[in-house]
Amino acid sequence: MAGRFRNAIRSRMSWAAFGVVLFGGIIAGIVLWGGVHTAMDYSSRTEFCISCHEMRDFVYEEYKETPHFSNPSGVQATCSDCHVPEQWGPKIVDKIMASRELYGWAIGKIDTPEKFEAHRLELAERVWDHMEATDSRECRSCHSDQAMDFHAQAPEAAKQMQVGFAKGETCIDCHKGIAHNMPDLAKRAREEAIAFMEGTETLDSDNVWTKRTTALYAAPGSDADKLGTVLPGVEIEKLDGDGDFAKVRVSGWQAGEVVRGQYAMFGHRILNLSISGSAVDGVEKGDTRFYSDGNQDWTESALEGWIALTDLTADPDKLWTVANAIYVSQCGVCHSAAAPDSRGVLAWQADVQAYQPRTSLTAEEGRLVLRYLQLHSSDIAGQTN
Repeated sequence: MAGRFRNAIRSRMSWAAFGVVLFGGIIAGIVLWGGVHTAMDYSSRTEFCISCHEMRDFVYEEYKETPHFSNPSGVQATCSDCHVPEQWGPKIVDKIMASRELYGWAIGKIDTPEKFEAHRLELAERVWDHMEATDSRECRSCHSDQAMDFHAQAPEAAKQMQVGFAKGETCIDCHKGIAHNMPDLAKRAREEAIAFMEGTETLDSDNVWTKRTTALYAAPGSDADKLGTVLPGVEIEKLDGDGDFAKVRVSGWQAGEVVRGQYAMFGHRILNLSISGSAVDGVEKGDTRFYSDGNQDWTESALEGWIALTDLTADPDKLWTVANAIYVSQCGVCHSAAAPDSRGVLAWQADVQAYQPRTSLTAEEGRLVLRYLQLHSSDIAGQTN
């Protein structure tokens, strides 16, 4: 009898203990959940974001000058609207990943304007890559392509938006620098270009390409008579060498009565060479073909001369990589850079002439970019001469 009583008491005590533990666990869970939620909510507020001077004095001041901060509708996008996911799972992941920024803050990685500018491109690309990977998820929490009234947009903007959506592009492909100052995208491209242009290489190949606009001389040496000017990206035949110069043969086509210019391919006005008046008679002429679209004869031509070795490369892939980097860094700011094969030779010439003044492209960079785009245009696919 006494044993049964003790067992009953123990059983009731066990259930009571279990109940206390369960109740305590629920309360602790609520407190913990509430604490985590409160901490995440607090750490997503703009006031928290700008509590360190790096954010307050640099990016926040830039943000205050944009429509995301102040606009006619009065709808303001805060830091978290653009940088913190709404969904709980991605939000947790982002918060954990963002904790590494505490280390950068602790070591003063960007605590001065000079340091910040030095890392601006790196920081921006990290955000751009993240937005591209998530299909601009945070942008789409406010902006829906399904709800857009394209008729209310500027015609050019509406056209670009619809083309972008049709191609499957995401918001950040075109809308960089809308809340913070754009980094100097051209700086890195130019640094890579300078390293390539100033580099030296062994030119063992019979076929070489001009790295830059260069002079074609009658004899080795820069004091020799100038036969013409060769544009960047021109494929030429290397015949001989003499010290710092190579004897080359520049081949192409001349159109109609134009004797001072040479083009890269039959029927395509991709300029190879501007010929000096004194050298016109020295141009070798070959077969003539009638170009029906231009209603004129085109004649094969070649001119031999000497070019400085430092202006030549045997690596066209690297040359076009440099050209593409310059192109994208300049023409991929306001919108995604169009693929070279999206336009024809003459269309690219018109585009570069029209839009180059809106960029910081130098005249030399413009010539290299134009050559790259034209040789990789829709007109040239599969052609070699």
